Amino acid sequence: MDTDRTKRTPNRALLRELASVLSAETWVATVSVFPSNRPDSLVVSLLDEYYPDANISEAYIEVQSYTNGDFHITYIESHHGEQWMCRWDRHDSDDYIRDHFHEPPTAGHDDAVNKEYPGDLLRVVSDVVAPWVYKRMGEVWDEYNA
Repeated sequence: MDTDRTKRTPNRALLRELASVLSAETWVATVSVFPSNRPDSLVVSLLDEYYPDANISEAYIEVQSYTNGDFHITYIESHHGEQWMCRWDRHDSDDYIRDHFHEPPTAGHDDAVNKEYPGDLLRVVSDVVAPWVYKRMGEVWDEYNA
């Protein structure tokens, strides 16, 4: 397995397949495959109505997947200029097991905790990421209404 991050090859076929699946979701506004500002990524913009605009101006998920099985899935909320984020990772690390989660609000290296994810990226998105996003949407509204 190639662990040198500079030599990882994007898994474009898998990202295209994931884009096809996610584009049918009712909570997704747009799906951009390999946009010019992120040519190795899939960017999934979430519908604005799922977030109170007084608190959050934008929410999206960026997915990077590699042919060696590594991935990074980043959830980002823009709080009118300030970013709130977390990240699901699968890659070799000196500090964490291969599967780990970087907790919000900064998703920094020291914010990571070890996790176990399904082997298939599509299942990671459907079984781990999507339920987490649904829960987060509810938390955002609870915070707004508090």
